[in-house]
Amino acid sequence: MVTLLLHLQVRGQASGSELARQLEVSERTVQRDVEALVAAGVPVRSTRGPAGGYRLDGGYRTRLTGVGLDEAGALAFLGLAGPAEQLGLGDMLEGARIKVWASLTGEARQRAGRTAERFHLDPVRWYGTPEPVPCLTQLADAVWRDRRVRLEYVRDGRAATREVDPLGLVLAAGDWYLVALRDQQRRTYRVSRVRSVELLDEPVVRPAQFDLAETWAAARRELEDEEQTSVEVTLRVAARALPRLRRLVPVHGQARSPSRRRGRSR
Repeated sequence: MVTLLLHLQVRGQASGSELARQLEVSERTVQRDVEALVAAGVPVRSTRGPAGGYRLDGGYRTRLTGVGLDEAGALAFLGLAGPAEQLGLGDMLEGARIKVWASLTGEARQRAGRTAERFHLDPVRWYGTPEPVPCLTQLADAVWRDRRVRLEYVRDGRAATREVDPLGLVLAAGDWYLVALRDQQRRTYRVSRVRSVELLDEPVVRPAQFDLAETWAAARRELEDEEQTSVEVTLRVAARALPRLRRLVPVHGQARSPSRRRGRSR
């Protein structure tokens, strides 16, 4: 009933079928809950007809908007519903979003709504097919609980078992990566290559002043600077395609790719 009340507070008015779908209950259950709220003194009004539904009268607002601990942890993914679903945080994120919106004043809610209408974050690269990450939720659980894991990792077609201390998960250009410590050395693992995860009893001791964003930025720079594997090819392309082609090759090869037409397009 509290969730139903928060939905009405955020949306202003909603039909019985909309509330039933949002709350995953029957329309009869919605009707009974509304009757219980009215009996408790909450001014819920119902109107009939195609544009009918339930609404709160008189600017009524509830203060029952406390965000739970799990919901608070999901707030970092506001605007990133897809990654939140992959991590198993979809329901918690939705609950937190409803409570945050319900706690806003009318003007603040209008401002937030305008922002949501004008900005959208899409972390997936163009023309990319997302790699399956069946072990992502298990790794996320280990990261949340600061627990060591034993994982089976496949690289170059060969599987190996590793015990690592998970420090964080990073979504980069549509792919998930695990940042962890192995033998006190930082390692980065592509989550799509993890075949199994076993949660161990040993706790993870996070390094003092550890910053996931800075650590990932450093790991990315190292990879881009050290990766020297290259294959030289000669292409015939339209001159207008050169800037896009240049962005597709690794950093160390971009300088060798022309950014504009030089004589014949090659």
